[in-house]
Amino acid sequence: MLQANSVLAKDTQNAVLASVKGDVLLFQGDRYLPVQTGQRVSDGDRLMIMEGAEVKVVFDSGCEVVWKGAKIVDVDVKSCPTLAGLWIPCMGGGAGGADGVAIILTQIMGSVLVKRDGQFHIAQEGEVLEHGDQLKVDGKVEINYKGACSIVYEGEKTVAVDENSCPIAVLKELEGEAFVDEGQGFHPVEKGYELKNGAKVRVPEKSHVEIAYFNGCNEAWDGLEVVGVDAEKCPVAASAPVGNCTPAIFGNQTTADVLTFIGTGVVLGIVPGTDDPVPPPPPISP
Repeated sequence: MLQANSVLAKDTQNAVLASVKGDVLLFQGDRYLPVQTGQRVSDGDRLMIMEGAEVKVVFDSGCEVVWKGAKIVDVDVKSCPTLAGLWIPCMGGGAGGADGVAIILTQIMGSVLVKRDGQFHIAQEGEVLEHGDQLKVDGKVEINYKGACSIVYEGEKTVAVDENSCPIAVLKELEGEAFVDEGQGFHPVEKGYELKNGAKVRVPEKSHVEIAYFNGCNEAWDGLEVVGVDAEKCPVAASAPVGNCTPAIFGNQTTADVLTFIGTGVVLGIVPGTDDPVPPPPPISP
C-alpha cells in the first residue's frame, strides 16, 4: 500500500518550474506560498504570478509554457500550450479586482500579528486574509489586494484589511477646487489624484470635476455637490471599451477566441475571418 501511494504521488506531479523570476505563489491548503526554481507541480495546482514576475513550466510530456504576471493560472497538461485555466484580472479595475480572488499577505519583515474574530495569531507569508482582519505590524508587511494592487505598510502600526484599499478611479479634470473624504474628513486634492471605492468627492460652487474609472466609465459634476465614488453606479459603465480589460484565455479555446470582462458582464466572441466554433462557456473563475 505504501509503495502504491508513493507511485501515485510521483505520478500526480507532472511538471517542473524550470525558472522562476520575481514573486510567484502556489496555493496550498489555505494559503499561497512562494515557489522556487526546480519545484514540482501537478495538474490542478494554482499559481499566482505577481506583476512583473515570470515562470516557465515544463511538463513531463515535453510541453513548455511561460506565464508572465499579473495573473492566476491553473496547471493543466491536457491544454498545454493553450494556457488552460488562465484568468487575467483587469488590474486596477472595479473595487480592488475581481470577485473570488484572495487578499494575500505576500511579504513579512519583523513581527506581524493578525486579529480575526477577536483573537490574534502570528501572520505567515502567503496567508489568505479576510476583509475586516486587523494587522498589528512592527516592521514591514506587503499585502496584495485581490490582484489589483500591492500596498506596503511599514513601521509600528495597526492596519485594517479593507477590500476597497485599491484605487478604482482617477481625478481626470479639475477646474477650481475639489475635496475628498476617505473616512477621515475632507481634504483638498489635485488633478491626477487616485480615488478608492466609497470615497466622497465635494465639488464647491463654480468648480468642475471629472473622474475616470479604470473600467472606462467617466463622470463629471459642476458645483455644489457631494458625490460618491462607485464604478457600479457609473451610468455608462456597461459600455466600457474592450481595450480597458485584459483578454482571458481558457482551456480548449483558440487564439481567435476573445473573452473580455467588462464590469460585471462577459463578452465572448470570435475574431472575424475565422471558422473556429464558439467553445462552451468557460468555467467560473474561483
